[in-house]
Amino acid sequence: MSTATDRKAIMRDKRAQGIAAMGLVTRDGDRFSVATPSLRGRTAKYEVWRDEAGKVRCSCLEFEENASNDQTFRCEHILAVKHSLLAKNSEAVTKQKPEASINVTSETATAPKLNADASEERETTAKAEIKSSEREQNETAETKTVETVKASNVRSLAKHTNIEEQEMNKKQDKIAIAKATENEELALTADVVAPVVPLAFTNTLRALKQQVDPNVIKTREGWKDRQGNMHMVEYVEWHTVADILDRVAPTWQHAVRNVTQIGDMVAVTAAITIDGVTREGVGTGTAESEMGIKKAEHDALKRAAVKFGIARELYQRESEVIEKEGAAPQSEFPRDPLAKSMADLVTPKQLGMIRALAREAGVDVEEECQSTLRCKTDELSKRAASAFIDHLKGLQQEAAAGMRRAS
Repeated sequence: MSTATDRKAIMRDKRAQGIAAMGLVTRDGDRFSVATPSLRGRTAKYEVWRDEAGKVRCSCLEFEENASNDQTFRCEHILAVKHSLLAKNSEAVTKQKPEASINVTSETATAPKLNADASEERETTAKAEIKSSEREQNETAETKTVETVKASNVRSLAKHTNIEEQEMNKKQDKIAIAKATENEELALTADVVAPVVPLAFTNTLRALKQQVDPNVIKTREGWKDRQGNMHMVEYVEWHTVADILDRVAPTWQHAVRNVTQIGDMVAVTAAITIDGVTREGVGTGTAESEMGIKKAEHDALKRAAVKFGIARELYQRESEVIEKEGAAPQSEFPRDPLAKSMADLVTPKQLGMIRALAREAGVDVEEECQSTLRCKTDELSKRAASAFIDHLKGLQQEAAAGMRRAS
């Protein structure tokens, strides 16, 4: 019950503060008129006064109902008058305070001072100024001392840093000069040593370039010239080359560097090393048999040996004759002349050339094809047909040469 009563009192006081703040409290002599906003814009006015007994009363119904039971009851209108009076009193006090301070100041300023008091004040002021000046001088001196110490420390540190930098620069310069000198010496040494061939290797090359013993030189059919004449070529076997190397350069080394198949052919790259010098050669052979691969390796070994000077005169003579006489086109028939597909079959143009060349050479084309390639002309592959055409050209040239000799 008391809690509800307190809440109502709080609400009445809040409404009273609002009424006072809105300026709805007016005074008419000893009475106060309090206007209260109501619904629909209507305003109700109530009077607040003090009766003959000195009690505050209000003309509102709420006061009449509660005042009989509670002598201390105050309605919102009485409270509004109270808050209005308090607000006016506080404003009056606030306005009076500045005026009072101004009056006091003016009185103090205009009041005459005694000579003794004035002299005492001057002495006190002078002493205070002297003390403050001494304090400032001491502080200034201390500040200068600290700054001097800091500056000296910075200078010493800078000097020390400069000395260290100079020493480091000197060391770096010495290192750079030493490296440059070393590089120059290495460059000079390289320039001097590079062109020089060891005497032992020079003697080895001189021995390898000597002419081969004629007893180990062999001959075979090599190539045909443009007139169809067969030329014999001289050569040495691979084991003969190996024997020469064993005798002249016992520490020689041999290695196969690469083996590459190109169609039906195989190419072998072999290397020979003598006294740290390596030279290579390439040999070819058929890839369809072991003998062909061995032939390619042996051929590569001999060609590498030729680059060291072994049997070089034999290859040199062969090259000179070929350049002078001119080699005829070589016709190497493939091991399998038959076409593997329609795209690989001999073309009509090739067949026409084959028949024309056979007539000019005076041979039966089918018999010649059977004897050389073991198949018919219309079964040839393009590659076999090209080789057969070269073969027929050779026969044609031989026939033409025979006719010239007969005439």
